[in-house]
Amino acid sequence: MGCIVGLGGGRTDDGEILPIFEHIVSLSNKKNPSVLFVPTAGHDDIEGDEHIFKLFIGLGCSVSALFLTDETLTKADIEEKILSADIVYAGGGNLKFLADTWKKTGADEVFKKAYEKGIVLSGLSSGSMCWFAEGYDDCGENHEFMFVEGIGLLPFCNCPHFESEYWQSFSQAVRTRSLSGLAVEDGAAVIFNGDECYTICGNDGGDVWFFDKNNGHEMTAFNPAELHI
Repeated sequence: MGCIVGLGGGRTDDGEILPIFEHIVSLSNKKNPSVLFVPTAGHDDIEGDEHIFKLFIGLGCSVSALFLTDETLTKADIEEKILSADIVYAGGGNLKFLADTWKKTGADEVFKKAYEKGIVLSGLSSGSMCWFAEGYDDCGENHEFMFVEGIGLLPFCNCPHFESEYWQSFSQAVRTRSLSGLAVEDGAAVIFNGDECYTICGNDGGDVWFFDKNNGHEMTAFNPAELHI
């Protein structure tokens, strides 16, 4: 098993989630790791993402971006970019667009290779949900919530931004699924590193909630010690 860091959300412009970024960098076990920013969910528009670059650069990383909407990229190009990184960070946005683009380009299978290789896979919002079996996103018609298939590295249904009343419809929607759910608030992250699972939060705090499929998807505070994958 590789390493995945899933952030529920949070501010990158004022250091709120800087402790989580510091932890992501530490998980690479490299002094000056290379970070690959994948902004697919944002339709590869990186305007406004300058703070993500600044945070990683400030932590001693080199940062490049992979624009999977670039139709001149070959599968070999995509594989070389992903597998040469120490850390992958996927941005937020439209989860359905991300999933469709990754499948179309074959990037989904390359990310699975990256996981097996031990590259740190991380991201916020849709950039977190993509690593799970399913994500819950408001990317449907007229911004309706829908479940979207992820690449399935973690066998849960993931929901970000759960401190927001808008996203708490997940509490009922997850009961229609065959998977247990993980709901992560802004400022919090859940980490799966090999056989180890734990949560951390940024400077303003944040919680993680669990919806156990074996207990009627009842919502409880997430206790990694009780989790069995």
